[in-house]
Amino acid sequence: MPQNRSARGEATGHRLYRTMLRAGLAAVLLLAGTVGSGRADDRTFIRDDRPVVLVLDASGSMATPLGRESRLDAARRVMLDTLTLFSPKRPAGLVAYGHRRKDDCTDIETLQKLAPVDVPAIRKSLSTLRPTGMTPLSASLRHAAGMLGAEGGVVMLVSDGLENCREDPCAVVDALKRANARLVFHVVGFGMADGEMKRLACIAEKGGGRAIETRDAPRLEQALKTLVETPPPAEPPPAAPTPPAQAVEKPVVPPPPTPKPVTLRATVGGAAVPGPVLFTVTGRSGETVYEGKGTEVTPDLAPGAYKVRVTIANARTEADVTVSGAADERHDVALAAGLASFSVIAAQGLDLKDTDLKGDPVWTLVPKDGQGPAELDPVLAPAAMLAPGRYDVAVSLGGFTARQEITLGAGKPVQATLNLDLGKVTLEAGPAGADRPIDSGTGLSWSLESAKAGAPPLRAEAIAQPTFLVAAGAYKAQLVIAGATLSRDVLAESGKTVTVRLELPSAELVLTGALGPGTAPFTDWRDATWTVRPVKLIGDVKAGAALENKAEASPALVLTPGEWEVTLVSGGASTTRRLTVAPGAKANERIDLVAGRLSVSASPPDGAAAPLNVVISYFPAAPDGSFAEKPIVEAGTRRDYSTILPAGRYRIAATDETGRAGAAVVELKPGESTTQEIALK
Repeated sequence: MPQNRSARGEATGHRLYRTMLRAGLAAVLLLAGTVGSGRADDRTFIRDDRPVVLVLDASGSMATPLGRESRLDAARRVMLDTLTLFSPKRPAGLVAYGHRRKDDCTDIETLQKLAPVDVPAIRKSLSTLRPTGMTPLSASLRHAAGMLGAEGGVVMLVSDGLENCREDPCAVVDALKRANARLVFHVVGFGMADGEMKRLACIAEKGGGRAIETRDAPRLEQALKTLVETPPPAEPPPAAPTPPAQAVEKPVVPPPPTPKPVTLRATVGGAAVPGPVLFTVTGRSGETVYEGKGTEVTPDLAPGAYKVRVTIANARTEADVTVSGAADERHDVALAAGLASFSVIAAQGLDLKDTDLKGDPVWTLVPKDGQGPAELDPVLAPAAMLAPGRYDVAVSLGGFTARQEITLGAGKPVQATLNLDLGKVTLEAGPAGADRPIDSGTGLSWSLESAKAGAPPLRAEAIAQPTFLVAAGAYKAQLVIAGATLSRDVLAESGKTVTVRLELPSAELVLTGALGPGTAPFTDWRDATWTVRPVKLIGDVKAGAALENKAEASPALVLTPGEWEVTLVSGGASTTRRLTVAPGAKANERIDLVAGRLSVSASPPDGAAAPLNVVISYFPAAPDGSFAEKPIVEAGTRRDYSTILPAGRYRIAATDETGRAGAAVVELKPGESTTQEIALK
C-alpha cells in the first residue's frame, strides 16, 4: 500500500511548493521562450523529465461535431502535436477510456506504457479509438497514478464531461495525493456544458495542478502546451549554517505517535457500498481530523480512539474505531441503509422511446417513518442509498405522474418500477357504411377530453387520423366538422393503441324551385329539371352525381356531407347554387329563378280555318335593343304553348303550316305569369 502523508505535512508541503515555484518563476519564463514550432530536428524540447501519463476521454459524447471534425478527432490531432514537445528522455504514457464498450465503467485501456514517446505507435493507437461508452474519471485517474509508481509524476486529463460511474473523482485524487505527495494532477475541460468545469476543477485543486477550460481545438492545443510547460517544484535552497548552540540538558520527551495510513471501508449488508459516501473522522476531543468521499478512504491516523461517521443521502451511521498503528490496518463501517433503484415505464407493452414524452423526469421521495429528506437524480433510472423505512415515491414525466410505496430494509436492495399506465388513442372518421376512413384532415377539428374533472382537453386540427398519448381511463372524443359536432365515448387502455371511428351521418336535403321570391313553388314535374353534383366532400370522399337532368318538382336526397352544386333548369331559364350540407343535417333548400312564365296563343283571322301546326319561337333582346337571330326556345303546337323564360324582353314569332305568321314583343317580369295573343295573317 502507498504511504500517505498527514494533513499537516501536506499543508506544509504545499506552502514549500509555492515558495519554490515563485523562486523559479524567472527561470520558467526563460524556458517558455524556447518552446515553439519548427522542424523536428531543430525543436527545443521542454526541460522537464518527470514521468507523465495523458488520460484521454473517448466516451460517446466525444463524437460531438466540432467544426469539420469531432471532438475526439481534434483531441487526437492536438495530443500528437503536444507529444512532439516532450524530451526524448521523458517517460510518457497514454490512457483512454470509454472507447470499446457501452455502459461499462471498466472500459479503460493503456495505449502506451510509460516509456519515451513513440509518436508513430501512439498515432496508430489513437486511430483505433471510437467514441462509445461511459466516463469513468475516477477509475482512469487511479489507473494513471498506478502507472507512475512511488516516484510520482504528472497525470494530465482531457475530458468533455463529468463522472457518470458513481464515484467522486475529487475524493479519489485527494486520497491518491495523500498516498503519494509527488503526484500532480492537471485537468483540461474540452467543450463542456456551462458550469460543469467548476465540478472538475477540484481535481486540480486536490492534485496540486492546474485546471483549464477550452472550447475549441486551438485553445485545447494552447492548454496542453501550457500544462506541459508547467515546471516541477524547484529544489529548496540550502539552509544557512547556524552557529553551534550551547548544549542544554533537557528532559527526554517521547515522540508523538506516527500517523499511518488506515483504510476505512463503508459496507452495506457485508459488501462494499455501491457508490461514494462521505467519511468524517473525529478525535477524542471532537475535532475533525479527516473528511473525504469514496467507497473507501485511507486517511493518515495516529494510534488511538476515533469516531467514524458515514453519510449518504438521508442515511447516517457512526462507529467507534480504535486505530492500533499496525501495517495495512483496515476497518469496516456498516452503514444502516439500503440501495433503492427506480425506473419508469410508459406502460407494460409500451416503451418510452415509442412515445413523444419530452424533458427529464422529476422524482419525489416522501419518507413515511421519520427518515430525513432525500432526493433522486432527474434521470430515467436513478438509484440512491437511503435510510431504512417506508417511502412514497412519485415520478412526473411529460405531464404524467406515477406513484408507488416502497419499504426499504437495512442492507437489502429494492427495485421499483413506476408505471405511468399510458395508452394511445387514434381517432378517425368516415361516412356511414364506408369501409375506409377519410384520409384528408381538411376542415376537421378534434378534441379528446378526460372524464376526470379539471383536465384540459387534447386537441388536433386538420389531421385525418390524430393519435393522442393519454393515461388509461375514460374519455370523450369530439369532432367538429362542417358545422356539425359529433362525439363518442372512448376507453384508453394501458399499453395499447385504441382506434375509434366517428361515423359521419348522411345529410337529408329536399329541393324546391320557383320562378322567383314570393311565388309559389313548382308542383308540375315538367317545370323543373335538376342536376346535383359533388364539389368537395368531407375527407375528399369520392361520389357521383346525386341527380343528373332529373325532371321532378321537389326531389328529396340523401347526401354524403360536404359541398354540392345544384342546378335547376326550367324551360329556357336556369340557375346554379353551391350548398354545404353538414353530417346528419335535415335541410330544405328553395332555388328561386329570376324568370317568368309566358304563354302564347296563335289564332287565324275570324272565319279562317284553324291551323294544324304552329311553330312558336322566342327571341331574347340584346343589350343594344335588337333581338337575337336564333330563338332561345322553339316549339310546335296546335295553337297554344307555355314556357318559362328568364325575365327580360322578347320577340315572339308564330308560323303555321299554311305560311300564315304573326309576331309580338313582350316584356316579361320576374315571377310573372302572362299570356300573349298572336294573330296569324
